[in-house]
Amino acid sequence: MRFLVLGCLHGQVPRLAGRYDAIICAGDFCSDAHRPAMFAALKENLADPKKKVQWYDLVGRKEAKRLIDQSLADGRRLLEKLNSVGVPVYVVPGNNDWPGFETDWAYEGKDHYSKLIKGLKNIVDLNHKMTDTGEHTIIGYGESSGPEYPQYEEDVRRLTKAKLAKKKTAYTRLKKEYDALFTKAKKEGRGIILLSHNVPFDTKIDYIDNPASPRNSQHFGSILVRYLVERHEPLVALGAHMHEHFGAVKLGRTYCVNAGYGKGCNVLLDIKGRNVERLKFIGKAHEY
Repeated sequence: MRFLVLGCLHGQVPRLAGRYDAIICAGDFCSDAHRPAMFAALKENLADPKKKVQWYDLVGRKEAKRLIDQSLADGRRLLEKLNSVGVPVYVVPGNNDWPGFETDWAYEGKDHYSKLIKGLKNIVDLNHKMTDTGEHTIIGYGESSGPEYPQYEEDVRRLTKAKLAKKKTAYTRLKKEYDALFTKAKKEGRGIILLSHNVPFDTKIDYIDNPASPRNSQHFGSILVRYLVERHEPLVALGAHMHEHFGAVKLGRTYCVNAGYGKGCNVLLDIKGRNVERLKFIGKAHEY
């Protein structure tokens, strides 16, 4: 079976290379004009743990709502294009797809993602779900934009003991949820594909090399994805989120793929049974 794998598109309609049986996309369909304000707020908050600056307050909530609505419109246009190809499109939401955040502003906290994919018959949402493609099982995990439990001291300092405990509990719950999904998938006997928005933590494909980012020079992948790869050894772990990288690393038996950023990069993945027969990177990832 051949899959076309797409990374973070951020509103860019991709060039779709070659022939394939299905498309897999790691999320971030929506555009991101709000990114500079988010970086500015994060930079202030990291510098002073007592600060709780919100990006939408920096630009004003009226302008922030306009930016969210534009982001969603761009994402819907992109998803409609993917839907029109006529093959299954397996997706998870990225952190940029407005899936509903813990926030003080109700509009940002709404689940916009459900409406974003509504009515698109070929779009198959796999967030916290698994599906049978006929030959393989795909398990999906979206939204993650960094380690599920803080890995850096500046992040620990921003949280109270109660909030750290809450994050620990939430992470433990996620591990149990995905252990159960993998256990079920293994009983079905097919090769397993892990589709996540983020890539595994502490690898060559999760290192941030972007001077404009407050996280520059840090590893900021998912510790859950790393755990699942090491424990369950799926055939491939497909993700994106880290825009600086377009390529793959191998952890144990698993090929871990960063499918890149922008419309110019495609990955062709051929799997036969339990074997990855080809992993071809086409084009060049877009830069910031």
